[in-house]
Amino acid sequence: MNNKTLGALALLGAPSMGLGIWVEQQDKSLADSWFTGVWGLIYITAWMCSMVALQRMKVAGNSRFGRVFPLVILGFLTIANLSNVWQLVAPTNKSTLFWRLDMFWPLSNVLMLIYGLTVIIANRLTGWQRFVPLLCGLWFPVAMATKLLPPNDFTFPFVVLHTIIAWSLLAVVVLKGREGKPVVPNAVLI
Repeated sequence: MNNKTLGALALLGAPSMGLGIWVEQQDKSLADSWFTGVWGLIYITAWMCSMVALQRMKVAGNSRFGRVFPLVILGFLTIANLSNVWQLVAPTNKSTLFWRLDMFWPLSNVLMLIYGLTVIIANRLTGWQRFVPLLCGLWFPVAMATKLLPPNDFTFPFVVLHTIIAWSLLAVVVLKGREGKPVVPNAVLI
């Protein structure tokens, strides 16, 4: 599958988490149900499409870390997706194994924060595109910070919009990029 196809699939799936949690907020019967498994599976798979393309584009540089770290994230996302499949087929059966698998979802977000910083340092993307992986990685700290705030009309829509915008922009970066070619001539190779 080429990067344009991966980017298109990523763009189609990018809003699924934001839309999914919004729908669950409106219809509480869907919260933590098979529906969560559906949007989670679509969202993580779309993220994986972006990561495969970004790894091919070498946006984290040519160092061993820059080449291997995206593969580590893909491994974590694969494990996180196992919990989404579980949620889809057995939403009420939450064993210890389910929760261990499910932990790979937030861990993937933490790794994305590190990846975003690596992409900035590698300097292989230009302009705003260089900061998009970090914007995605900021999802976890932003979501956790909103949990510390008193309930209000701002925090939930902010997290939903951040999710939709950040991962959609990541897909756009993939769509605009070129496979295996630095986006910036003479980029710093870390």
